[in-house]
Amino acid sequence: MSDLFSRPEYFQNIKFHRHTDRSFCWLVLFYDLVYVATLILIGNFLSDNLTPLGFGQFMVMMFVVWWAWSGETLFQNRFVADDIWHRILVFIQIFGVATIGLSVSDAFGDLYAQFTIGYVLVRTIMILMYARVYRSHPDSRGFVVRYMVGFGGGIVIWLVGLLLPAGLHWAAWLVAIAFEALFFGMPRMVEELARWRADTHHMVERFGIFTIIVLGEAFVKVLDDAQGTALGLEQILFGIVGLVVLYGLWWLYFSDTAGELPDESRSTGLIAWSYGHLFLAASLVAFGVGMKKLFGETIKYPGETITDSYRLLFTAAVTIFLLALAAIDYGVDDQQTTKRQAMKVPGHLVGAAVVLAVGLLVTGVTATQFAAIFAVIMVLLIGLNIFQAVSAPDQPHEAA
Repeated sequence: MSDLFSRPEYFQNIKFHRHTDRSFCWLVLFYDLVYVATLILIGNFLSDNLTPLGFGQFMVMMFVVWWAWSGETLFQNRFVADDIWHRILVFIQIFGVATIGLSVSDAFGDLYAQFTIGYVLVRTIMILMYARVYRSHPDSRGFVVRYMVGFGGGIVIWLVGLLLPAGLHWAAWLVAIAFEALFFGMPRMVEELARWRADTHHMVERFGIFTIIVLGEAFVKVLDDAQGTALGLEQILFGIVGLVVLYGLWWLYFSDTAGELPDESRSTGLIAWSYGHLFLAASLVAFGVGMKKLFGETIKYPGETITDSYRLLFTAAVTIFLLALAAIDYGVDDQQTTKRQAMKVPGHLVGAAVVLAVGLLVTGVTATQFAAIFAVIMVLLIGLNIFQAVSAPDQPHEAA
């Protein structure tokens, strides 16, 4: 036992990513799954609050949870830590994430304090993680201190938000996030970020894994709600066209965009790539709710006109997905890919406009007919994607 406590790999194993070989970490995957469980609960909130206000509150909570997740993700990206103390801190942080998840059903009501405490706990653990880096990695202390100050300032604003009148606490959440974003965007901080560059390959992998888990959750949500259903012709037809739409979402991101590196030389590109994934995750959660609602329509009211709120939710989800995809492709470094992602941005934007127009103008159809129209749009977008892939040059294009 004494030998165990004297071995640094168990208690002091924190290194900058350039100084160690990075390998797959099961703890990271478990951590991501806990966050996705929270996103499921946020999707349940949306399912119970299908109003413009409810959708706005859904987006606020998605932003908060994604911001918390991205903070740990960037830490784990730069600093490879897997000793006992780090694992303990992660497990405590998971408790904070679970507290957030248990609070989302009434985060804008009586559970706002509990929601706040959960987030503050997650951020406090982040500060402790950086404090450990401060001790074990002296060269990065200037960078680490700035992160601790930024997170600390955000925590103060979250706590002050508890003093605001009921119904306005969410404003403090957004102010706190804006403070952190602006703080980390200060010139001195940008210089430090450039010095301690992220491991972009690991970051792309982490964002991709998180996205595929969220997409899978959307599929599970439909199956869970429909289990035990005796399938008739309309349900089978809806299942076919619904899966085509789902496959289309998978194809457009994972067969084309996932795995491409962000352009770190352009701040706008890096921001578009990063925040594009926020809206991508939000769209997939909303898509799962929309699919569940539409499938329920085919069971309860077969052959009847689709409910307006379900039609608009499904439309919003796919529209936001395509806009997010355009932002991510805009942020890709085209010097490191043969795909010329930037050329695909107009196609995504046009697709989003078509989807939005269809969702707003096409009424008086059943859920199956409505989903079938979207399936056709997805097939056309996939066809465009394949055409762009086969017509692209075999080598990266040269810088001008």
